[in-house]
Amino acid sequence: MDATNNEKAEILKWMLGQIYRAEKRKKQLDERLVRIAEERDAPIGGVGYRPLPRSSSGEGNGAASIILKMSDIEERIYTQKEEVEKAIVRVIDILDYLPQDSLEREICELRHIDMKPWKDIQESIPMSRSQCNKRYNKAIEMLLNKGRIERMIEENEEAYTDWKLDKEWKMLKKSPEKQSGDIESGNKSGKYFQENQKVKAVSNADRIDRRKKKGMKTQRT
Repeated sequence: MDATNNEKAEILKWMLGQIYRAEKRKKQLDERLVRIAEERDAPIGGVGYRPLPRSSSGEGNGAASIILKMSDIEERIYTQKEEVEKAIVRVIDILDYLPQDSLEREICELRHIDMKPWKDIQESIPMSRSQCNKRYNKAIEMLLNKGRIERMIEENEEAYTDWKLDKEWKMLKKSPEKQSGDIESGNKSGKYFQENQKVKAVSNADRIDRRKKKGMKTQRT
């Protein structure tokens, strides 16, 4: 597979992974709602208790503020549930281009709809991990040969690039912190590494910003 098809394959895999990302976001919102509810219901002086915030005017509307915050999160959870359902439909629409009873389709459904880890997939088929990966990669190649899938990839390329750059930016922000503990103050190569990471981070941030501005001018399909 050449570089162009490799890039298309990565975009396709990202498209197939949208259920996982939507479910992950919903889980974050669920956990946030539970945490806020626990803080609200915690007994005075008990574990997790925090005095309710007061408004700047001095009025004791902290409880109302918490309720509004919970209501907002519940609304976002409802919206995210809809996004999960839409993601499932979009992924099924892609996998419909694979033969109905093929192992390739079964593996992709277990991986991207049921979100099973590879260990569970290989036990379910049953087949070795390497054979499962081989069948999975074959499924990706089969999908890449479909005209409609190729058009879907083109439509999602910009969104994938934005996601990829954003992910790299977040990793680069964390990277200097991890490296700093291993770099001595007099280590010039370590200083060069940190400076190089900063340059990359700024460059990627600029690319993300330019793409976002471009997206504001041109509505995505």
